[in-house]
Amino acid sequence: MSALIHWLTASQEFFHHLGWLGVLAYAGLIVVVQLFLGPLAPIAIAGGFIFGMRDGFLSLTLGTAMGAAINFLISRHVARGAIARRLERNEKFRLIDSAIGREGWRIIALLRLCPLPFGFSNYAYGLTAIRFWPYLLATVLVIIPANLFFTWLGASAQAGLEAALGTNRPRHPFEYALMGFGLLAGCAAMAYIGKIARKALAAQVPAVKEASLV
Repeated sequence: MSALIHWLTASQEFFHHLGWLGVLAYAGLIVVVQLFLGPLAPIAIAGGFIFGMRDGFLSLTLGTAMGAAINFLISRHVARGAIARRLERNEKFRLIDSAIGREGWRIIALLRLCPLPFGFSNYAYGLTAIRFWPYLLATVLVIIPANLFFTWLGASAQAGLEAALGTNRPRHPFEYALMGFGLLAGCAAMAYIGKIARKALAAQVPAVKEASLV
């Protein structure tokens, strides 16, 4: 615990010495952490401790938004083409992928409420046909409550220190609420995606019958 307190205190002095650039620097740290699939919750909580509620939330919002954009674009432009070429002959995949792309922001809004690793999910969404701006806007808006909560944990110094360790602390009731709501959202997202897939495949049947009669 003493080592953690020393690190947080030193980090607080360092980032405060940078002024408003410290907020941007910490946002950059968040981008790097999620770029390499590291856990964001401890970094988010520490940001609340270092900057307080306002600047901590700002740095977390900037960091998660930039990270979501960068991971998505890396995945979209590096891996998406190869996957699409491999599966382009699979008519079912093409239809479902196209349908999911059209319903993109709704799916992202539901899935962002699920307890999924942030960096990994950003890469995964880049492999779908979901468009970039609806994806990013839905991401930024839907994760606001979680960002506020983790920043508040850090700004509440004692709870923030224990939370940053991730051990020996009782869970806040809001954490249970987030987890429960996330599980419900996950079920809703899977059901919604299944519905979209069934509709896309059902729409193919009349087209196939019509083509066979020509």
